[in-house]
Amino acid sequence: MRFIFKNSKKLNEILQRSAISNEEFVHNIKLSSELAIKTVNCVRIELGKAFRVPAEKLYPDDKFLDIISLPCWEWDMIELVLALEEILKIGIDEEQVPDWTSKDITLCQWIVEFLCRNFPENNNLKDREL
Repeated sequence: MRFIFKNSKKLNEILQRSAISNEEFVHNIKLSSELAIKTVNCVRIELGKAFRVPAEKLYPDDKFLDIISLPCWEWDMIELVLALEEILKIGIDEEQVPDWTSKDITLCQWIVEFLCRNFPENNNLKDREL
């Protein structure tokens, strides 16, 4: 019961906060490329659909684990990976998907790590502190 209450409380917190555009999201994580914008948009839309929250309510500093712990019928990371493959027109191997189960990884950190692993030639984010 405590688990359900905690997740419902987190869902209410997310739903009650202000919306943030993809442009603001990307600006807050200090990225500007079209690739970053496409990635942010895809990740937010897919997670929003899966967990029934408006995509614009997902913030860069949200813990990935908190998002995937929200009430949901059933979710699998493969859904997000397939959507990213389609949008970005790339193949993604298991090693190219950052760990989303770490209790401390934020949505921002996951996206930056994803971009570093999949497009190392297009960014200089590897040594960046987030």
